[in-house]
Amino acid sequence: MLPLLQLAATLNSAALVSAHGPWSRAIGYRYLLGPPPGLTGPPQPLWGGAAKTAGARFTPAGSFDSIYLAHDPITAFIEVSALVLLPGGPVPVRSAPWVVISVDGIINNLLDLTDPATLTALGTTAQEMTGTWATLPHPPTQLLGQLAHDSGRIAGIKYASAKHPGGINVVVFPDRITVAPGNYLEVYDPHGNLAQRLA
Repeated sequence: MLPLLQLAATLNSAALVSAHGPWSRAIGYRYLLGPPPGLTGPPQPLWGGAAKTAGARFTPAGSFDSIYLAHDPITAFIEVSALVLLPGGPVPVRSAPWVVISVDGIINNLLDLTDPATLTALGTTAQEMTGTWATLPHPPTQLLGQLAHDSGRIAGIKYASAKHPGGINVVVFPDRITVAPGNYLEVYDPHGNLAQRLA
């Protein structure tokens, strides 16, 4: 990874891409029985506060809201460890109930970490971006996520799944959705039980 100031400068001029849904999001069933902690009203399946509570790959603990999405439901379940990937294919594990929701949307101004040219420009590698982060005191992925968020021009990050080879994920910064016109996320729920839209 580039030194801090050089990395911030590179993010301010990095080429950005667009992506569109549908995406998949796996959520523990218990979190959809009511509003998120400290909030009122209906469940909010696009609530972005959970990742910053304990930290996530691109989200330092106590930092900013972020919504993690997968390009397919298998990757979504593997990311939350509701499935384990074995040579014969994914297998379910004994776990508390999970709900997978479909999320429509368009997100412009994404930093694309699946592009080798972007990785090179940032002075990083696919290995560094998919490596273990939870046991490191200052994970490079969280540093990158913080600087991307702080740039004010990046709405999220597209990246390769560390748990599902070939899987692609997107993390969206909900307070940066408005940095580009046309950006939105919307739960696909024709029955209206979990309806939510961010734009």
